[in-house]
Amino acid sequence: MYPMAIVAGNTFVLKPSEKVATTSALLIDLLQETGLPEGVVNVVHGGAPTVNNIIDHKAIKAISFVGGNAAGEYIYNNGGKAGKRV
Repeated sequence: MYPMAIVAGNTFVLKPSEKVATTSALLIDLLQETGLPEGVVNVVHGGAPTVNNIIDHKAIKAISFVGGNAAGEYIYNNGGKAGKRV
């Protein structure tokens, strides 16, 4: 998702799965090597509290997700209630 966000002029917050965070770290390292300005792509780690912070943060306007049905339903329902495009 981050390539489309960047091309559209947005910043991006990535919250990888705690189970496979290394892959995301490698991708972010590669992006930094390209000279992407600091703060365009950001990474946060954590579980449910981090997800809730993303849902509740006023500056975040849209959320996309990949994962299981329970997490997806939670993010969809609560993100929608918070006025985000999900």
